[in-house]
Amino acid sequence: MADDDCNYKNIKAAADVCQFVLDNCEENYINFFALHYCTFNQYLFLTIPLFIILIFVCFRLLSSTTNIYLSSSLTFISEKLGMSQNLAGITFLAFGNGASDVISSIVASDPRENANMNMAFGALAGGGIFITCLVFSMVIFYGKRVKVEKHLFLRDISFYIIALILLFVFSFNEQITLVESIIFLSLYFM
Repeated sequence: MADDDCNYKNIKAAADVCQFVLDNCEENYINFFALHYCTFNQYLFLTIPLFIILIFVCFRLLSSTTNIYLSSSLTFISEKLGMSQNLAGITFLAFGNGASDVISSIVASDPRENANMNMAFGALAGGGIFITCLVFSMVIFYGKRVKVEKHLFLRDISFYIIALILLFVFSFNEQITLVESIIFLSLYFM
């Protein structure tokens, strides 16, 4: 069977759900399908709390790794290059944060499967909203007192809003052209 056969409809239609999942739903690290359908016997009251705990553990590991390695390295590099923290944040930190988004969007932009493009756009827009709303609010909450320079913040948020508006306008013809891509790149470099 193909990888897309391991979906909710096919799993529910199988006579022996657990055996179907074990035979058709292979994962690289943890088989969450087998965990839910076989180990927890499809009980959501067991599966959901475990997955929520796993999400928090992953976020905690990611935040501690970022704090120990990425932030200190970025501070060192920006001090050696004489860059302001704001410039380092919108270049080096943004590149490090967005590298996985870039790679996954390139992979998802396979022209043979147009449905994946919707997922790529949704993931990029959703990631931006997540960072802007949740991460920024958590920085303020845990930072107790965060000093934000008004003109820099307004500049950054204005460019972000302009980029979202351009994405919305450019997506009406359901195709982003080379010129529109160059406009996005020049907006970033401005």
